[in-house]
Amino acid sequence: MHYLLRYTLAADYLDRRPAFRDVHLARAWAAVERGELLLGGAVGDPVESALLLFTDAEAARAFAAADPYVTKGLVTQWHVVPWHTVVGADAAAPVRPTT
Repeated sequence: MHYLLRYTLAADYLDRRPAFRDVHLARAWAAVERGELLLGGAVGDPVESALLLFTDAEAARAFAAADPYVTKGLVTQWHVVPWHTVVGADAAAPVRPTT
């Protein structure tokens, strides 16, 4: 199973992001190195939210709880939801067609 960490962003997110981006990215890359985080990034153009794909729900919650984007108010809400991946090389539970 995979887990999506979904961020709802503050209206001034892009203006405030530079002050916290290096710390956020350092934490994200450390999570990648531990095998917890697979992908992450902002969604939309203009940016309207962010998604991070984790291998573990508790790792996703711990990441959000300590993320400066969250603690400094750039993220107004966050949620961790299970994602039942079934298609793709890295799907957690691959399902192929029967015919």
